[in-house]
Amino acid sequence: MAQEKKMTAFLRVSALCVTLSALTVFAGCSKKSDSWLVGKWAFDPEATKANLPADNKAKGVPDSVAQQMGLQLTTQLMNQMNNIKLQITAEKVTSISANGTEESNAYKIIKRPDANTLVVEGKDGEVSTFIKSGKYLCIPTTGAVQFKMYFKPVN
Repeated sequence: MAQEKKMTAFLRVSALCVTLSALTVFAGCSKKSDSWLVGKWAFDPEATKANLPADNKAKGVPDSVAQQMGLQLTTQLMNQMNNIKLQITAEKVTSISANGTEESNAYKIIKRPDANTLVVEGKDGEVSTFIKSGKYLCIPTTGAVQFKMYFKPVN
């Protein structure tokens, strides 16, 4: 029961971090080179699963359960992201849940390490990294498990 409570707490933190990252992603997208961000994106579970690390252990738990908990948290987090869409403009990002609920947040780009990577800051001060990988937008997770969430463009 205690392991289950820890796993639930880790999942909540991870889901919250991904959601906050998605919401804080893109305010201030004004340079021409940042145009790849603007548009509609949909979570792609197949691409995410295909690019998962082979050994995705949960952080902050005993080694004896880290692999199992990492797999469980990854699966649960991916299930929560199913049917999530992002609508990105030059000023804000809107996250649209599976049931149609929308949340918008302004953002600003604070660093451009290369042409395919942006570091952004939301109004709340949350700093996140976003990566263009081929046709995909990748959002690295934070929290108990570490992997990239893949979003595909929507026409």
